Amino acid sequence: YLQKKQVDRAEKLLLAKQHGLFSECICCCEDNLLDEDMVLCSDGHQLCSTCVRNYIETGFNQNGDCFFTCLYPNCKLEYSTQIIRNLISPILFSRLLIKIQQEEIRLANIPNLEQCQFCTFAAIVDDPNERIFRCLNQECLKETCRQCKEPNHIPLRCDEVEKEDELDMRKFIENRVSESMIRICPKCKRASVCYVCRQLIDGYEHFNDNTKCAAQADVVKLHQEEMRVAYEEAKQAYLEKHPEAAAIVLKYDPSSHLVGNKKE
Repeated sequence: YLQKKQVDRAEKLLLAKQHGLFSECICCCEDNLLDEDMVLCSDGHQLCSTCVRNYIETGFNQNGDCFFTCLYPNCKLEYSTQIIRNLISPILFSRLLIKIQQEEIRLANIPNLEQCQFCTFAAIVDDPNERIFRCLNQECLKETCRQCKEPNHIPLRCDEVEKEDELDMRKFIENRVSESMIRICPKCKRASVCYVCRQLIDGYEHFNDNTKCAAQADVVKLHQEEMRVAYEEAKQAYLEKHPEAAAIVLKYDPSSHLVGNKKE
């Protein structure tokens, strides 16, 4: 079948060349196209199916667009769902239809209509005092705060709830601070390790003539300083990896729990 299709196309290309019937796409400038390679809007503007397909797939996947106007300059007409259906995969088209349905519901401006943030379920909630939207889709059943659109966080107020990026940043810092205080033998994972210099030790002789690791060293201050340094380094490392998080103010900053920083 595929071989026959290739032969048929080769014959069509040859005939088009002989009779000067090639079409041209003003978008990619390809000028050896057949009529079957072109997509026409309702006004007859034609562009190649590859350009239109890429335009639709990119707009939907990257920007969440669901309505697509003709690519021809100054044309405001939209490509029909039938045209789009012939261009993209069935799976993507199914996702697009769901998005179109959601957008049409939103544009309808139905009073008190609430929509689940995790699926397509929507319902009218007349009670203004009802804080939680409960999805009745059996495949979802999630509960959402009607005000901030985050998952149900009662009894916390909206301003007390950590956003996903805040939670990610806080956990990263907390893990780094915890790692800085773990004392593990580099060989057997069981032998004693000096808390100060982290060298393997055998009894207390290590501290006798060692000014740096004297047993009377202020271990509490050392503990505080290591945690503080680990906190600063972890925060800097996270921001280097996620520069977009520079403006984030953590609601539950790990620094407030470091030894020595607790409020009396």
